Amino acid sequence: MKVTLSLPSQQFMLDSPVRLAQKIKLYAAVAMYQTGELSIGAACEVANVDRYWFVDFLNQHDIPLQVQTPDELEAECRALLSYNNKHGH
Repeated sequence: MKVTLSLPSQQFMLDSPVRLAQKIKLYAAVAMYQTGELSIGAACEVANVDRYWFVDFLNQHDIPLQVQTPDELEAECRALLSYNNKHGH
């Protein structure tokens, strides 16, 4: 999915468009993870970072990890396997 945003350029002069897009994806992923809308795996995918980097980022910003039940972890693994199988990964 592609999302287009219009932002006032004077507010973001120090960031390149690529860097700004990376930041927005990261902050959106963190916010959606905090609210429970995304699992940690899905948040990592949105932010395009690995789980270790994401957990470190959360720790640096005093953002608590959400506790996943074994059933939730299993469902996430099944979803990832299904996605990978459908997309040839």
